[in-house]
Amino acid sequence: MRTFKLLPLVLVLLPSLSWSQLTVVSELPREVEESSGLAFMQSQLFTHNDSGNRDILYGLDPDKGQLTIKLFPEDIYNEDWEDLAIGSDGTLYIADVGNNDFSRKTLKVYGLKLTDQQVQTSTVTTIRFPEEYCSKKGKIRFDIEALVHIEGKFYLFTKTYRNKFKDYTEVFEVNAVSGQQLARYCGKIPLCGKEKNCKITGAAFEHSSGQLALLSHKNLWLIEDFDPDRLDKISLRRYEFDDESQKEGVTFRDQNNLYISEERNKGEQRLFLLQIR
Repeated sequence: MRTFKLLPLVLVLLPSLSWSQLTVVSELPREVEESSGLAFMQSQLFTHNDSGNRDILYGLDPDKGQLTIKLFPEDIYNEDWEDLAIGSDGTLYIADVGNNDFSRKTLKVYGLKLTDQQVQTSTVTTIRFPEEYCSKKGKIRFDIEALVHIEGKFYLFTKTYRNKFKDYTEVFEVNAVSGQQLARYCGKIPLCGKEKNCKITGAAFEHSSGQLALLSHKNLWLIEDFDPDRLDKISLRRYEFDDESQKEGVTFRDQNNLYISEERNKGEQRLFLLQIR
């Protein structure tokens, strides 16, 4: 297995850092060349492609990266699937929230129940944003590729704002129920000052420990005290990767390890494991 060093960086909100390694687990199947979301549940990994691809969930062997199953959720459309989230009750959520051309007026999150290798759509949440975050024509002003589910709420993390880089991600909260829901602005989390290194492309939440992970192409941030009402008080631990491949999927294997996937680039598309303890 190849390994990549992680270089610790000091952040204003950072109390401590740990050395670790990003390890290549395997190559990923060509059928998921644009792996944008990742979820580890029921002893396997699930992923999907983003916009322009079929409405399919792919099950993968977490040790070998091999394709194990294809699932076809009913009555949902892949406008721009960008992330997967796992609820504490085992519901799998597809975040159809991509908006890289800033043309969407609403976003969607689909709740799925997975039983006996079958999938059933259980909830559909349509997300609107307050007027101050939309254009005069009602179009959302930012792109989002990261979402988690925590205690009956969705938390969304912005990537870009009308193609302008900001050195932070903005956080929105949404009720995780069916129907149309209005997002609530929570605040911002400062990240770093380099544009291509700090755009958030994925997120994951570990329910038993309360750990939140935010991913970019170059970094991962770990937050152990996430509180949407006290974002100015949280602590971050930042890991910097040696390479800058298009990493977009992240999920906890357990409290000490995360899986990370990348989109295909120069013939390679890899599944990684990151040890955080």
